Amino acid sequence: MIPILKTELSSELFDLENYIIHHSCDIEHWFRTQWLDHDAPFYASVDLRNSGFKLAPVDTNLFPGGFNNLNPDFAPLTIQAISVAIEKVCPDAWRVLIIPENHRRNLFYLKNIFELTEILKNSGLEVRIGNIDPNENEIQKIKIDDKHEIKIEPIHRENDSLFIKNSDSTTFRPCAVILNNDLSGGIPEILKNLDQNIIPPISAGWPNRRKSTHFKYYNEVVEEFSKFTKIDSWLINPLFEKLGNLNFLEREGEIALSEQVEKLLLKIKEKYSQYNINHEPYVVIKADAGTYGMGIMTIKNSEDVINLNRKMRKKMSVVKEGLKVTEVIIQEGIHTEETIKNAVAEPVVYMIDHFVVGGFYRIHTNKEKDENLNSPGMHFVPVAFETSCLMPDQGRPCDDKANRFYAYGVIARLALLAAAKELQN
Repeated sequence: MIPILKTELSSELFDLENYIIHHSCDIEHWFRTQWLDHDAPFYASVDLRNSGFKLAPVDTNLFPGGFNNLNPDFAPLTIQAISVAIEKVCPDAWRVLIIPENHRRNLFYLKNIFELTEILKNSGLEVRIGNIDPNENEIQKIKIDDKHEIKIEPIHRENDSLFIKNSDSTTFRPCAVILNNDLSGGIPEILKNLDQNIIPPISAGWPNRRKSTHFKYYNEVVEEFSKFTKIDSWLINPLFEKLGNLNFLEREGEIALSEQVEKLLLKIKEKYSQYNINHEPYVVIKADAGTYGMGIMTIKNSEDVINLNRKMRKKMSVVKEGLKVTEVIIQEGIHTEETIKNAVAEPVVYMIDHFVVGGFYRIHTNKEKDENLNSPGMHFVPVAFETSCLMPDQGRPCDDKANRFYAYGVIARLALLAAAKELQN
């Protein structure tokens, strides 16, 4: 099922996509030179939005949780990519330990862990799933469907390495530890100062990472990319501001926040005027650390920040794992003009190492094109990408649905490169 782009591409975005399709050799060479200097993250997913006049990432997740939504036809590519990624970090790895989130009741997330485990097993690795929750000391076997279950086992630590106790009194000692846990609740003591490779590194977790830092590096990447594509970088780059010292419940910092919103809205209006865009500008205020679509609100008028009701201020005050929000990123809102059966949709591109391995569309029947789709009620279409998201077809129009996905892969890899620089620094 392929989404419909409800609006024609602007001439500028059409020219950009045309350039991407017909200069793919130059673009792929540019990426190769970048990966010589920057190590790609182990894996990542990027949320994109296409407004018809702008195509840009709005979020980059370094602990992706939707492997169960990928097209199974891409399994060979995914297995090959993860083999390359593992070999880079730990060339002699043959045992790996996955540390998931503590979502025992989230069946969709557990299906993601099952699929990730299968990818690793099919790449020739022995895989176990470990539990870092100190309140869980028993082996858990959880059915994810009629045919499959996953086993989550307590993790033990001896000196500076983790292991799992086997039933025959032997131990499973992994060569590498794979985090599928963004550490929103902080870095557990059991993971600190290990002599085993941890991938992604602990520094990729939310105790250290900030969205505003990521988009600062994305700015740098896009400016360099724009030099040889000769396009206005705004076409693929959301404007943003950062603000700290906030307390939504106590209404501390709301005047400064209102001023920053007004400042950004004026910048967006100037770009809309430049390109004769008739949409209503808006911004999205997000917690600068955190995920799962929490701590997010859409604002179209700076005064609305001051008039937040208590329910919204409470919603914005904490995110996953009770993490308090004191810093936010104020990001240019991008309308999504793609729909499936009249429901708004946004593409999510998945990458392992520097390879695009597929993706899916996030769909929400109860949201509008200027709202956050990563919220309860969303669902996914896992067959959105064709093989041409990996290679363009220059014999087809640049706005053909197949070539559209290749362009999405290029923009997603720009965000991946920004994440690589972010982690490197």
